[in-house]
Amino acid sequence: MDDIVDRFLKEEEAVIRVNEGEINLSNLEKEIPIGVRIILVGKRRKRIIDLGILSFIYKYCKNGKDFSRDYLDLSLSLEDIFKKYKVYTDLEFLALCESEEKNNLHKDLIYVLNKLKSYLISKNKR
Repeated sequence: MDDIVDRFLKEEEAVIRVNEGEINLSNLEKEIPIGVRIILVGKRRKRIIDLGILSFIYKYCKNGKDFSRDYLDLSLSLEDIFKKYKVYTDLEFLALCESEEKNNLHKDLIYVLNKLKSYLISKNKR
């Protein structure tokens, strides 16, 4: 994982491409800064992932390990992810996460997560 973070920092791009299989769940146990965004590239599909957010989810959210495993599995479509977790993205999953650790995130991110959570809850009630 360190090589992916180093590549992200060296390339100075907003998003870097990473092949499916270069990331495994144990990589998410490390401290990864939020904002390290990748495009995970598989045979059939691609997925944009914030590795810092996914790492946080993996470590601190209920069902986070399952979500992270499924989100990295490009054989699952976003529709499959939605059917199982009622969210399409890692950011949506984090918004609904009920972890005290979220209070340690940047205040601007907490604000966005609270707004997104309100939106998701109201959307799901419809």
